[in-house]
Amino acid sequence: MPFALKELLPKEDFQEHFNNTRLLNKTLLLFSFKKEEKRIWEIWGYAYNDPRGKHAEVLVLDYIEDHIAKNKTKGKYELNFFVSYAPCHECSARIKSFMAQRSGICMEIRASKPYFFYRERVRKGLHLLKSSGVSIKMMNKSDYRKCLYLFVHPSENFTPWSNLDEQSKENANDLDTLLKQEEENDKMIDSDSISAHTTQLGAQENSEPDIPLDGHCQSPAMERNKLSEPETPRKLNRSPGTREVVSGIKRKLDFSED
Repeated sequence: MPFALKELLPKEDFQEHFNNTRLLNKTLLLFSFKKEEKRIWEIWGYAYNDPRGKHAEVLVLDYIEDHIAKNKTKGKYELNFFVSYAPCHECSARIKSFMAQRSGICMEIRASKPYFFYRERVRKGLHLLKSSGVSIKMMNKSDYRKCLYLFVHPSENFTPWSNLDEQSKENANDLDTLLKQEEENDKMIDSDSISAHTTQLGAQENSEPDIPLDGHCQSPAMERNKLSEPETPRKLNRSPGTREVVSGIKRKLDFSED
């Protein structure tokens, strides 16, 4: 099912999708949304890619936006994503737009596996998320245990798979390197912008006063915050349908280390 609300994830699905040494052409996202000062989740569940084209991140954000509108949600909230793959550039843009309109929401994303980190637009999308105040990191053993406890069952024991720690460290290093590179690129753009502006001012001083400067160029800040046209990620879709809401289960965003 593409979307399940207030329903625990089967353990076999968790093991299949969140194993960071196994590559699958599909994405699974677990989410929770709650008031900052509360322990009980207001809404929670999981989502797969929609066969009609929506990614898991978009499905969840659409539902949360509808929930906020219907309930006139106010105050400070926490939104948590545990996702089998890091967001693609299209989903990063959607999350950034969502966050830009809701200053009261604090968001954290924990991803099990990288999603095409070598692609420039994916890198820029993740950098935009970080610059928008979204906390994003690659999952480690503690995150997997927490995810199992919260979204599968609190009595289930987490059994690490082979090479989990090694792959987690490699993924974390890749993400850290990616974000640092994009920060350096931003600094270079800003430096080039200052240099170009200084040169332009000098040229303006020496030019005839009745010759206007071109006012149609976008600033470097605007350019670097634009994502290129959407791609279609290779993500296998689940069969159509939406699970019925289960209202009798409440979950706590509470986890204690052993």
